[in-house]
Amino acid sequence: MSGQLSFDFESPISASENPALWTPRDIWARLNQQLVEHLGEDRRYELKGCKKINFDDLATYFSTFSNTPDGGLIIFGIENDGAVVGCSSLSNGQLNDIETTHLKRCPLAKPEFKRFSVIIDGKPDFCLAIFIPYIGKLVETNKEEAWIRYGESRHKMSLEEKQDFRATRQELSFEQSTASYQFPDDFDLRIIQDFCDEYRRAEGVKFSNEELLIDRRLLRKEDGKLKPLNSLVLLAAKDPGFTIPGCRVRIQRFAAEEEGQGRSYQPQRDRTVEGNVVKILRDCTEIVASMLYDVTWLDDQGKFVTTPEYPFHAWFETIVNAVVHRSYSFSGSEIFIKFFPDRMEVDSPGGFIPPVNEKTIYETRSARNHNLMDAMRHLGYVRMAREGTRRIRESMKEFKLPEPKWQQEAVHGVVVRVTLRNDHASRKRATDTDVAHHFGVEVWKLLQEHEIKILAYAFRNQRIQVSEAARVTGRTWHTSKKDLERLSRQGLLVFHPGVYERDPKAHYTVRSTP
Repeated sequence: MSGQLSFDFESPISASENPALWTPRDIWARLNQQLVEHLGEDRRYELKGCKKINFDDLATYFSTFSNTPDGGLIIFGIENDGAVVGCSSLSNGQLNDIETTHLKRCPLAKPEFKRFSVIIDGKPDFCLAIFIPYIGKLVETNKEEAWIRYGESRHKMSLEEKQDFRATRQELSFEQSTASYQFPDDFDLRIIQDFCDEYRRAEGVKFSNEELLIDRRLLRKEDGKLKPLNSLVLLAAKDPGFTIPGCRVRIQRFAAEEEGQGRSYQPQRDRTVEGNVVKILRDCTEIVASMLYDVTWLDDQGKFVTTPEYPFHAWFETIVNAVVHRSYSFSGSEIFIKFFPDRMEVDSPGGFIPPVNEKTIYETRSARNHNLMDAMRHLGYVRMAREGTRRIRESMKEFKLPEPKWQQEAVHGVVVRVTLRNDHASRKRATDTDVAHHFGVEVWKLLQEHEIKILAYAFRNQRIQVSEAARVTGRTWHTSKKDLERLSRQGLLVFHPGVYERDPKAHYTVRSTP
């Protein structure tokens, strides 16, 4: 007979405690019937009934929590809806199978078991709790499957994700693998010389270039031959894409606040940068700077001020962070930099590197590509000891913009996404400086947000059609037509009619002297 949890005494948690901050180990140490009732459904543990036990499924949870920082709990004897059913219906053989199944189905897991008392309809019973600690290296099932927890869901890792997991836990290192390149012929010797000169100057050593590259784990000598490592390929190879096709960045600008799909997927600008990381950062800096708008907005004193959409240090450090810390073992995945009217997003392949996560990003330091990062530090691109992420946050604060958002997502594989918002919602008068000055301050102050988008688009592109206005503002075709007609009546736009309704030749232009 099943029953619902009920008690006659007060909460098991004191007013000074915050159970939301407890780790699974903290819950395990305090575990009893009253506490489980108080917490209810929780991502830190899984509740299991006893009617049918799927041992293969149980093995996936052993793998999941073993690969998830802080681990997790499994509690047998409580259904997902909170109904307590207990474990007394299980035979000793079944209980023994639960407590030993990891030995065959997930042998690297290190589960701990204990039983705690419960009361069901006034009768004593017990539940079986299993704590699965985080191991720090990849734990697979006997089917060679590796699982991990992202948010509320279990995720089965791909081969690339397993390789990246191993690399970030020091089981193996992608950047320390040898590469099929010839040294020095296949490398940009100017980058190598710059690095060696800066290192000798900073550290006061007198190594030759080859000795220094070997010492810094960029080059390896095997059987009397010099073998380039992936760290050197990423830093200075002429064509790193030959073996690391993901060594590229795609930069896009969209007119609407979503990128769309199918026919609606129409980026205004779309550029791809390829090469070693030094070249990528140089090219990205130039392209991104050209895509940023100078914006004009009213400050607290009611005066127009002009700034870039985002502070240089915020977007530059974000790109550096993505290029240096991404997982290059995700060979077919590129970094994406996307501009929308209200935000900038940077997607970097690979998850957070434990113990770093979205909550500890400013206080904790960890690196995926240690040797590449060290080389880039001596070249002046990378800041150490969390300076880069803190500088992103501080520069956004100086521009009175929202704090950056860091999150890990599953987007065609695992990525870390950094979002910089330009405060588009509260700075509703923001647009390009030259556009604002063209129409005049007094006119600009009276415009609505969708009208600003239409006029800015028309000014930059010399013309605008109804379908373009609809795409830029997200409003319907008929509503956008009325918007354009109203702006034309106000003397801000000039209508050039076609022969018939929705004639593709019909368009509006900006009046030269509004």
